[in-house]
Amino acid sequence: MKKIIIAASLIFVSISSYADFSSAWERSVGWTIESTKIIDSFEHESGREESAFQGCEVGRNIYFRDDTYVTCTTEGYQYAYAPTAILLSKLASYEGKTSKVWRMIVNGKMYGIE
Repeated sequence: MKKIIIAASLIFVSISSYADFSSAWERSVGWTIESTKIIDSFEHESGREESAFQGCEVGRNIYFRDDTYVTCTTEGYQYAYAPTAILLSKLASYEGKTSKVWRMIVNGKMYGIE
């Protein structure tokens, strides 16, 4: 009986993780994967750096292990230690001007970045 409960729990976790993952990818149709990077830390508003990922706040800098960083343009909470970020881009045109728009997927959740 205990094995059945454990198996059912694992299946439920797998399905819910897949649902989050697939919804981020469903919203990514037409985007290009530019790179994958390991998140090293982020910077609080006070300037203090913390060695984990706690999601995005507008203006928050997220630092990667390769000494590069992105700045969040959307908000969302998530906690993970050294997760992999998938960086996506897409060309967008507005009033005759074309620019690259960026997104970051971390553990199935999508964030706007620049």
